[in-house]
Amino acid sequence: MQINIKVTEVLSRNIKVDATSINEAIDIVENMYKKEEIVLDYTDFNNVLIEKKEENFNSKKDLLINKVIQYLIKDEEKHYEELQKPNNHIYLTLLELQKYI
Repeated sequence: MQINIKVTEVLSRNIKVDATSINEAIDIVENMYKKEEIVLDYTDFNNVLIEKKEENFNSKKDLLINKVIQYLIKDEEKHYEELQKPNNHIYLTLLELQKYI
């Protein structure tokens, strides 16, 4: 019998930046990362996660997140369109989150 087990190593580093909002801080750090001003290495090792692969998903967490997304996405899309597609609507977050699972 073959069973899929996913092993994930987590690298992380806290970065302090001067910003006027959380979104601005995230943008600054994302740009720093894209420019390779932030490069994580073995000294940033944080955690190992070992979990069973669930159906077509990487983990039970992804399976549950997908269920929540599927439950919300149609109503949120309708609301997003009714509000004339604002940039900060939760629908956009659901779409982005869906890419990762």
